Amino acid sequence: MNSYYKIMLLVLITALFAAGQAGAQMHDLEIVHTETKEIKDENGTISLRMDWLNRPGEMALTVTYYGYLTQEGMVNFYINVNGEQREFVTMKQEMKNRAQRIRMISFHPTVKHKKVNKLAEMPADTVVDHLLFRNAPYYQQFGECNIEIIFFAHGRWHGDSNNNNENFRVSFSSPITDFPKDHF
Repeated sequence: MNSYYKIMLLVLITALFAAGQAGAQMHDLEIVHTETKEIKDENGTISLRMDWLNRPGEMALTVTYYGYLTQEGMVNFYINVNGEQREFVTMKQEMKNRAQRIRMISFHPTVKHKKVNKLAEMPADTVVDHLLFRNAPYYQQFGECNIEIIFFAHGRWHGDSNNNNENFRVSFSSPITDFPKDHF
């Protein structure tokens, strides 16, 4: 009879541990807050959407371009996020209205597969660039996220015609005012 209780206790502890593990899995890609900035000039519309994700310190930026360079094929752009820059990024998705889109996220999410974490498959329009977001503040007390961007294709450039064809400039201020938390 004594061994019966030990077995039942072992089964109960195992069941609780398994339930705790399943509940502990984070939903890292859930969006905590999102903000969109849209710039319209005589040559088209540029939309930048910043998502603050559930995983502390992680963000996603979606760039949508609908301008005259779409007739040249997939458009490239230069981007600077708080001093971290990429000089040649190519759009990944062309939508039905010929607008082009790319989503950049700051980490590669994982999924459970046969009780083991593995890297999640990314959609075709998404790229992971953790270094681009290195200086981007997740919490409000660390400042604003300043982004500069300019588009180009086949030797033609599309800058902000409202501002002497310079780089498009936008700033995002984080809505997250919590004290920073550890996600490990």
